[in-house]
Amino acid sequence: MNYKSIDKFPSNSVIILLIIGITLGFNVFGSVITIISINLGIGIEPKLIQAVSQIIFLFGLTIIISHIIPLRFKQIFRLEENIRFKYIFYGIIGLFFLNLFNTGFVSLQEHLIPESLMGIYHEYIELMDSIYDKMLKGTDVYDFFLAIIIGAIIPSISEEFLFRGFGQRSLEENNSIYFSVFTTGTIFGLIHFNLINLFPLILIGIFLGFLAHYSKNILVPVFIHFLNNAVSILFFYIGEPEILNDDNTLPLTLSIILSIVGLLGVLSIIIILIRSEN
Repeated sequence: MNYKSIDKFPSNSVIILLIIGITLGFNVFGSVITIISINLGIGIEPKLIQAVSQIIFLFGLTIIISHIIPLRFKQIFRLEENIRFKYIFYGIIGLFFLNLFNTGFVSLQEHLIPESLMGIYHEYIELMDSIYDKMLKGTDVYDFFLAIIIGAIIPSISEEFLFRGFGQRSLEENNSIYFSVFTTGTIFGLIHFNLINLFPLILIGIFLGFLAHYSKNILVPVFIHFLNNAVSILFFYIGEPEILNDDNTLPLTLSIILSIVGLLGVLSIIIILIRSEN
C-alpha cells in the first residue's frame, strides 16, 4: 500500500539529520546522567539509565517528531495491516542466516587484522564486553528478566519505531525502497558504535527494513529484533555454543563458508520478500 500526501515532506537530509540527532541525543543524555550519578554518588545503575534514555529519546522523541510528517500515526509506523505469519517465518529464517553471517564474518575479520593491530583489537573487544557486562550482567532470574526488558523489549520497540517507522517510512515517500532501506540500515549499524559487528549490524538493519516494508506491519520487525536480542541475552547468561563464542576464532575456511552461506541466505529471504509483493 502506497500513501501519497498532498503536503510537502521534509527533505532527505532533514529526515537523516533527525534520525542521527535523536540517536546522538540518546547517547549524550545517557552518558551525562551516568557521569552525574557517579560524581554525586547517587548510584543509579547504568542499565536503568540506558532504559530511561531509550524511552525518552529513541521512542518518546520519535513519536513527537513524527508529527512533522504529513501522514497519520498508523501510516508512519506501519500499523494498518494485520500481522501475517509468513513474514514472521521469513524473519526467523533470515535471523538464522544473519547469525551465521555474523559468526563467520567476525571470525574472518580477526584473520585479516594485521598482527601489529591485534592488541588494539582485543582491547576493543574487552571494552565492549565490559559495557555489555554493566548493562546486562546478573546472577539470578530477576536480573535475567530485567536484562530482557532493558536489552530486548525496549530497544526492539524504540529502535524499530525510529528506524523502520519514522525514518524509513518518511524516506520511502519520495525515494525508492532500496535507498530508504539502505540509508536507515546503515545509520542503524553505525549508531551502535560497535566496530567489531559493524557490517553484521548494517546487514541486520537492511534486512529489518525490507521486512518492515513488505510485511506492512512494524510489529513484525519489532518481534524479530526482540528475538535476536533475547537470544543473545540468553546465551550471555547460560553461555554461548562453542561455535558462536567470540573467544574461539574459527578456521579461515569455515569463517569464509559461514560468511558466504549467511549472506546468500539473507539475500535469498530478501528476494522472497520482494517477490511476495507480486
